[in-house]
Amino acid sequence: MDQSNYDYIIAGAGAAGLSLLCYLLAEENLAQKSILLIDSDLKKTNDRTWCFWQQEQGPFESCLESQWEKLMFHSPDFSEQVDIGPYKYKMLTSIAFYQHCFQLIEHHPKVVFKQDQITSIHPNGSVVGTKDSYKATYVFNSVFRNPAQSTHTHYLLQHFRGYFIETDQPTFDVEKPVLMDFRVEQDQDCRFVYVLPTSPYRALVEYTGFSTTMLESAQYDRALDGYIRTYLGLNDYRISHVESGVIPMTNAAFPVGEGAIVNIGTAGGATKASTGYTFSFIQKQCQAIARRLAFGQSPTSAERFKLNRFALYDRIFLRVLKEKKRPSWLVFNDLFKQLPAALILRFLSEETNVWEEFRLTNVMDKPTFILAALREATAH
Repeated sequence: MDQSNYDYIIAGAGAAGLSLLCYLLAEENLAQKSILLIDSDLKKTNDRTWCFWQQEQGPFESCLESQWEKLMFHSPDFSEQVDIGPYKYKMLTSIAFYQHCFQLIEHHPKVVFKQDQITSIHPNGSVVGTKDSYKATYVFNSVFRNPAQSTHTHYLLQHFRGYFIETDQPTFDVEKPVLMDFRVEQDQDCRFVYVLPTSPYRALVEYTGFSTTMLESAQYDRALDGYIRTYLGLNDYRISHVESGVIPMTNAAFPVGEGAIVNIGTAGGATKASTGYTFSFIQKQCQAIARRLAFGQSPTSAERFKLNRFALYDRIFLRVLKEKKRPSWLVFNDLFKQLPAALILRFLSEETNVWEEFRLTNVMDKPTFILAALREATAH
């Protein structure tokens, strides 16, 4: 086999690229396809944590750090442990995910990994790196670039910093992970903390904001330290690992690709616009692409799987967050205080029916959301 020519090139070994690789390798009809995975990084470090909910067992169960069936929700008005069954909330560390995927590569002679810095990708299927050039029938690109925006586009950021903290004494209740805690200072934005204990001695404490801009580094640190002291009651703890990140929250159109290029992951619109949740949608997207390829079909017709009404809900919610006519914590408070948590998660997964969506919209602050919906309708 010419090592410069492949059936598929996967540009980027992150969540989207490696997930797609796993789904491709699971399809018997694609067993003879040659695949090149390119990334400038060897993926030897634990650089991020993915959290998601799922009913069934997924392909990465062996990589999970922890999983839970009940979660805590806190706001200035309401605190309760909620049962999310039939879902489980799962925590996946990137290093376990990377190791799992690269072990699969070792057992598939048709898969090649190249450590190279990609400089350009072309619609004819050619990929140029600093070390070599490559060619494929399809190039699956996960490198994110900001999409084109217009006056009708909403663009916010989900930005976060998390501490993995350790203590000498048993401190954390592993049966009470916190999905959202809005008792932190909001500063006219949407800000919350989640706490995921993996043992009585260790937990991930992450501070998250939805806003147009990120915070200064020191602001995240002050907020995290203040939360840990105030709500976890800890004055003595060790930080074993720090993670930070930013995810776009936008209704801007992400390009499917061009020619042989197929965009995947956030680059291909797999991030949910209104929340920034990505990992579960990547799984749906990548599984759909692999199945279509296995049936000899074009992968690009699988690039968007969500119904138009969910895109409308996203636009309305983004407008509510951006216009700040109702405190964001109250929006979530209305949902968790009055509805089953599983219904909320099903809605955020875009798996609800119209009747379930009526139940959800009926508990929301009607003046706020009706006005946002009318403004959204007249903006296009």
